[in-house]
Amino acid sequence: MFRLIPREMKFFELFAELSSNLTEGAKLLRSILENPVDLGVRAEQMQAIEHKGDKATHAIITKLNQTFITPFDREDIYRLEHCDEVNRLEDVADHVSRKAIADLFEHEKDPIHLIKIKELYEVLETATDKAEDAANVLEAIVLKSA
Repeated sequence: MFRLIPREMKFFELFAELSSNLTEGAKLLRSILENPVDLGVRAEQMQAIEHKGDKATHAIITKLNQTFITPFDREDIYRLEHCDEVNRLEDVADHVSRKAIADLFEHEKDPIHLIKIKELYEVLETATDKAEDAANVLEAIVLKSA
């Protein structure tokens, strides 16, 4: 059947890639928090996942800016990327991070371990900040383009 409005399938592929990446990052984070060993290697893995997510987000933004007719309304894309929820979760992550660092200083006796865990918490906090930054960029682009 002939369509008057072409459907851009690349968006769905990019959304699936971003979703997979978020899942991978969440699983790694849970693993780290449940068993904080090999933190240097695992922090590098988390940073690689963050970098892959940044690339996927950038690809979506680029495709959104290049596509005159998106597969669904830009407002729906905005809702699909859950920008408000990302901002809310980043606030929660800030609170969790501050509490975890306070607990760490209160209970950890080994200074080397304390430094390693504190640095890991700071990397995770930076990752949530970057997710919020990406959501803010998406929000701005969609609002400009709507």
